[in-house]
Amino acid sequence: MFSDIYSKIPKRIKMLILFIVIISAAFLAFQFWFADAKNVPSDFLRARQEASLVASEIVIISSQSTNNLSQIAQLDKEGKYTEALILVSQELERNKEARDKAIKLSVQLEMMTKNLSAISPASASRTALEAITSETSLISKLIDYNDDLTQLLEILQNKFLGKYGGDKILELIAKINDDVKVINELNKKFNDIMESFDNG
Repeated sequence: MFSDIYSKIPKRIKMLILFIVIISAAFLAFQFWFADAKNVPSDFLRARQEASLVASEIVIISSQSTNNLSQIAQLDKEGKYTEALILVSQELERNKEARDKAIKLSVQLEMMTKNLSAISPASASRTALEAITSETSLISKLIDYNDDLTQLLEILQNKFLGKYGGDKILELIAKINDDVKVINELNKKFNDIMESFDNG
């Protein structure tokens, strides 16, 4: 039912990772290792600012799920499957918004990557690459999060229809909470690295 929600993102992420690897190799081969002054292209700075904003919005959206997931677990214990299903459906709607923002984030990361070779000194470019890699991992984790949420919805639907034998609901809720935690940590890492980039 919801299996195609992230169909566009995984392919784009694979392309983005490959693009980062290629640009990184080119950077290592051609970067001016002894540049005296720090140089950062304006396109990189604009993309970095937009990426930070979009990533923060993704973190807010995913973090809002924590309370709802606890409520879903409680409703499941009480046998209130219809209410639980409604809450999960709401989370999937929220996740569609996160998906759109993830696509926007990948566009900004691509722009940052394209400008890596123009950043000097080399140490600053390497720091920027580390930050980009962190945010790329955030998008990948967001895909995992959506897959787990989709699976949870399907299990609740089956349980409600009396077709489900077994119980993975609590396990999936715990996994989703872990996904949210990792998303938060990856975004914090990005911000910390970019702070180091600014001060370096």
